[in-house]
Amino acid sequence: MGSIVIYKGIPCKLLAAETPFPTRLQILSSNSIFRALQEGFSCWGYPNEIMKEVTPEELVCLQDFGRFPPN
Repeated sequence: MGSIVIYKGIPCKLLAAETPFPTRLQILSSNSIFRALQEGFSCWGYPNEIMKEVTPEELVCLQDFGRFPPN
């Protein structure tokens, strides 16, 4: 993985699951922090690890279309 995707208008990097972490999204720009926090992202580490776990439905959509939601 490690591909660039768009989650609800926020540019992110899709990070593969690795023990003990699930598949997740990490925002690419600090300019997106406020919006990301509104969409359920949280701080996993300082200063730029603003991430969100990806649901199976979101993962399929992100892998197939490069964005969530698809339209």
